[in-house]
Amino acid sequence: MEMMAEATAAGVPEAAAAAETAGPEPVLSFSWLHDNVAAYVARSRYPKPSRLERASLWIGLGAAGLGLLAGALSPRVIAEAPAAMTLSICLGVELAGFLLHLLLMAKRELPQALKLRRTHAVDMDFDFAYWRYLVGELRTFPRAQCEEMLRFSTGLRQRMNERMGLVFGGMQHLGIFPVLVALYLQFRNWTWGDWAAAFDVNPVAGLIIWMMVVLYVAGWMLIGLRTRLDTYVSLLETALQRE
Repeated sequence: MEMMAEATAAGVPEAAAAAETAGPEPVLSFSWLHDNVAAYVARSRYPKPSRLERASLWIGLGAAGLGLLAGALSPRVIAEAPAAMTLSICLGVELAGFLLHLLLMAKRELPQALKLRRTHAVDMDFDFAYWRYLVGELRTFPRAQCEEMLRFSTGLRQRMNERMGLVFGGMQHLGIFPVLVALYLQFRNWTWGDWAAAFDVNPVAGLIIWMMVVLYVAGWMLIGLRTRLDTYVSLLETALQRE
């Protein structure tokens, strides 16, 4: 018995030393997932939107909002002549901004659009290779951490879908339709040469148009966040399916 006790006592320091040598177990976090998924986006072989392309879109939206505001304040607050000049300038900036954005986007997307099927197949190979790498990295973490993060991500995705449905409904199925409706409300009474009439809307209509555009942009930003969350859930589910 004494010999067994001595052996047990001698084995305790050895086990402790082995645990210290192995170090703490790796900790999985959503920051780690974000950084690695963002690294894939950064390594995309396709050109990203330039600063000019992004700025032209925001300039067009800003000019549209300023023009709607000037049209709503004329002639009660702003005289007709300055208001007409402001509206003409805003309309020109709005159209120029949107046109420049569309041209730059077409220049960036056209090369791969001309070879759509081949481009799609190459994209899938590229995505799948990095997908397998991320799944392999996730399998190095303790299974309990992956399961816990998967439960949390699944619950968060469900709550996000419910809350987005209350505000945006099925906006992702409407595509560009809300923006076209907003443009129709703005240009429904416009005739060629009458530039001031493009912003000749009452304050209520102007507010509705602006809210539609803002909600449309915000909705797509939230859809981007939900898509990233779907990626986290899919990666964790695949990583938990051990071979």
